[in-house]
Amino acid sequence: MFMEPQIAEKERWAEVETNCGTEFVPLEQLGLTLPDGLEACAELLRDYLEGNRVFSVQEREGYGARLSAPGYLDCTEWAVFDTEEEARAYLDETYGDED
Repeated sequence: MFMEPQIAEKERWAEVETNCGTEFVPLEQLGLTLPDGLEACAELLRDYLEGNRVFSVQEREGYGARLSAPGYLDCTEWAVFDTEEEARAYLDETYGDED
């Protein structure tokens, strides 16, 4: 299997609504703290977002889930869930079994 499921430990995320949809940025992994104000948040996170217009930002805790190719830069976008079980179910339902 080229792409493998990856579930991050429970941590802080920025949930960002952009013109490209909902995007998640792992704040703890990047050592970031969200500043006050939408414009300041958008400026801080812009290098980590696909969208170039930020409509809202909120901080949340949860488990990140995505597929990743070990040794490569290939990966899907993060999705964040309240429980590890929800994260695992999302990966199973969305990506299924590649075999």
